[in-house]
Amino acid sequence: MADKLYFLMAAVLGAVVFALLYGTHILNPAYDAWLLSQGDLTQHYLGWCFYRRGNWTFPIGLTDQLAYPSYSSVIFTDSIPLFAVFFKLLSPILPDTFQYFGWWGILSFMLQGYFSVKILRTLRVGKFCSMAGSIFFILSPTVIEKMFRHTALGGHWLILAAIYLFVKHGKSYRNVRQTSLYWGILGALIASIHLYYLPMCGMFLGGYILCSLIRGFAKEHRLKLDYMLPGVAFAVGLFAATWLLGGFSTGAEAGGDGLGECSFNLNGFFNAKGYSRIFEPLLTYADGQYEGFAYLGLGIFVLILVSLWYLLLRITIKKLKLHTNVLLYGVVYLLMALGLILFAASPQVTFNDKLIFSFPYSSTLYRIWSIFRSTGRIVWPVCYLIFIGVIVCCDRLAKENRIAGKRFRAVLAVCVLVQVFDLSVKLGNLQKEYAQKKIYESPLQSEVWERVAEAGTVKHVVWVSINFDNYEMMHIAKYALDHDMTMNTYYFARPLNIHENTKNSVENLSDDCVYLFRTVDNDNDRYDPKDLGLQLYEADGYIVGTTFVL
Repeated sequence: MADKLYFLMAAVLGAVVFALLYGTHILNPAYDAWLLSQGDLTQHYLGWCFYRRGNWTFPIGLTDQLAYPSYSSVIFTDSIPLFAVFFKLLSPILPDTFQYFGWWGILSFMLQGYFSVKILRTLRVGKFCSMAGSIFFILSPTVIEKMFRHTALGGHWLILAAIYLFVKHGKSYRNVRQTSLYWGILGALIASIHLYYLPMCGMFLGGYILCSLIRGFAKEHRLKLDYMLPGVAFAVGLFAATWLLGGFSTGAEAGGDGLGECSFNLNGFFNAKGYSRIFEPLLTYADGQYEGFAYLGLGIFVLILVSLWYLLLRITIKKLKLHTNVLLYGVVYLLMALGLILFAASPQVTFNDKLIFSFPYSSTLYRIWSIFRSTGRIVWPVCYLIFIGVIVCCDRLAKENRIAGKRFRAVLAVCVLVQVFDLSVKLGNLQKEYAQKKIYESPLQSEVWERVAEAGTVKHVVWVSINFDNYEMMHIAKYALDHDMTMNTYYFARPLNIHENTKNSVENLSDDCVYLFRTVDNDNDRYDPKDLGLQLYEADGYIVGTTFVL
């Protein structure tokens, strides 16, 4: 019962930190201006709005509102499908304007605190060190970087949930039915939040199964295949949820271009990229390596030194002796960390602005690998493994030396303060940014847009030009949403082939469509608007075409 109180306290601490950083007005479901003109964040929000407006389908995650007349999945707008489906069910009783992204944020901070303390207490870390250590997890720079930039990827509590299942392995692995249920739920959550968590959490699942097989063989002298069931349950949960949300029903391309451009640079744990008062940004090999942002923070660096001292003492003075099970978990722990780093840093392994080596090219391997094109993200669990390791070492120092125990707890507390100080400029800027209430003003100010809407016949926006800027597409989508129109294309996480639909729309012009073209860089477009027999109007950098005179 006492531990449950600490879990609750850690969750409350996460909520308090969130409120201090982002304020509380973004929790207002009717306040959506902060979600507009924000790139990826706008993509997530408008994706939910269009999904909410569409009719129910089966699979339930599909909508014809964003790739009309084809279907797209809410998975590919990164709109946190779990929340999107839940709130669409409640849509009849919700206000016309409704956003859940603020609540997703505070829930994620709460679960970040909750699972961090569960992990530390499972590892027999003292209550004070567990609560103090949870602040490192709640203020994780990788969470803050992603929370309202690529919002679903701010839910790092999924990673912590996988780590928690792994660290309690010794007590739970023989209860195959229960552990399979937990891993199955985690698989379904990954599919219904963001699929990039698959390799991160999957690494801990692999470690869990490996430990089960080894320990089972050591006791029974045979491989017990029942221990594979958590993996089966995980796969069933993952694929069932992906199918139910329409992830296999849209023809979206699984992979992305540019594998290696968004990898983890081996300087990533030290590259503050504007998050530190002390450390300057370091060079990177590729511009996209911001996806491998994994800065640990000055407080953690100090704790790493303390931990190395502790390990040195244990090895040289106390003649470190490891129980077989402890050795097993330690080796698997290390293998998982190295595997995650290798995955994240590949296929081009770099340090600063230098290429160290590249894996030999294989079209098949690269095609599969490119499903997780932004490989740099896969390093995030290693940050938490480091957090856990240094906090455990500091706690062991405090427990093994009763006289100096208070000093080591004080060291941990001071390191928390050092961590907050190191991040304080970034955190302060975040506070200022979200303290100001935003007002959205569309850049589409030409009277042409209003005349199109007032015509009363237009139901579909057809973007004809081949290329578009993701940010400008969001303004078009907001216009379409406000005037109850569909889109024929959108900013999707994975591209959909809409060329055939566009061709049909252009070759069969209709009064219920408005046709959009870019006024610049049209040399490679398949269609010249002047050749289509449309009424053409220039408006805010676009050419707007209709079949009738406005």
